[in-house]
Amino acid sequence: MIKRIAAFAGLPLLASLASFILLPIIARVGGAPAWNSLAVGQAVGAIAAIVIGLGWPLTGPAAVASASEESVRRRHYAVSFVTRSFMFVCSVPLMALALGFASGTSQFPVAFLMACAQAAAGLTPAWYCIATGHAGRIAKYDVLPRMAATLGVIPLIFATSEIYLYPLALLVLGLTGTFWFNKNHSDRQDYRGLSLPVVFREIWGLRAGAGITVAAGAYASTPVLVVQFAASASGLAAFVSAEKLYRIGQLATAALGNSLQGWVSEFGTDHRQRRKFSLVALSGLGTAGWLIMALLGPWASTLLFGPALAADFWTCFWFGLSFLLVCVTTSTGAHWLVPAKQMRVVFTSTIAGAVVGLPAMIVLAGLMGGQGGALGLAIGEILVTAIQFAAVLRLIRAKAPEDKVGGLTP
Repeated sequence: MIKRIAAFAGLPLLASLASFILLPIIARVGGAPAWNSLAVGQAVGAIAAIVIGLGWPLTGPAAVASASEESVRRRHYAVSFVTRSFMFVCSVPLMALALGFASGTSQFPVAFLMACAQAAAGLTPAWYCIATGHAGRIAKYDVLPRMAATLGVIPLIFATSEIYLYPLALLVLGLTGTFWFNKNHSDRQDYRGLSLPVVFREIWGLRAGAGITVAAGAYASTPVLVVQFAASASGLAAFVSAEKLYRIGQLATAALGNSLQGWVSEFGTDHRQRRKFSLVALSGLGTAGWLIMALLGPWASTLLFGPALAADFWTCFWFGLSFLLVCVTTSTGAHWLVPAKQMRVVFTSTIAGAVVGLPAMIVLAGLMGGQGGALGLAIGEILVTAIQFAAVLRLIRAKAPEDKVGGLTP
């Protein structure tokens, strides 16, 4: 298990952290215009990637891991790739339109390339590799191309001062890795019958999982904007510093959750015991993250961002609590409720968290500054966790002859 977690979590985490190495270089070489354009393009592309994914990273691993026949697994991937490719093509002109109206895009080509590169992440075969238990394929076709684009472009940027080379390399190498995977691990017959009407029907059938991921992604991207509207400048600075540390921690949450997602649903295994392990493991990670955030967050933010932008204890404390709760719902949602066909519970909890959390952030940020914004975020996550955890307890206590979570006898 330790080897599996290290394989599935370690390399994607390193690839994500590699991008942080490039940030100060871009800021120094490109200056404010390029920095702002990349930031706007990345934000637009991140939203597009969530939409393009159509919920496959959430629902796909359980479907693939529980299939006993290789042909069925490959068909799942073929449907996934075709539907996501259709969404990617549709998103390109929409991203261009959005960037045309967005502020801070004085370098439109840089912003547009960054948006396309970020959106192309929605086409990655990583979720399928997770489901089939092939960590090496994630490294070969997803992680290494992105790391090569990120690190390999550094000398070119220093030599030419052309910032657009980074998103261009990320887009080209990212798509190359995806098509390379398709060539080696799928057959032409896997795509048979996927006409345009069929693609439309498949996309419509994915609306539940897509709705959950879009709702969760939209809620996750709003805290800084909400606090910027409601808090003072000093409160916003502390909030943003703590939020950056929180986002870095989320890389570990996603890495561990992904490493366990296919494992908990593997065909012919004790699904319930594996799901209990995932809940304990992710809860342990969340508890450790909460303690580290609360105790070391203010010191780390001072070291990284300077005393003027440092986060205070309570802002870090509430962000740490949110980190713990997100870790828990990573297990209860993706590892328990989705395989149990309880998509409605996951969707309802996500919407409820947004409906309660966003107003709480606005009101509390106005009253308490950045601390209140962080507390409001935690309140929304508490509601999400409570709804999902109650549903998981009902599954555990169910006196059924079959393990509904895995469809097999435990």
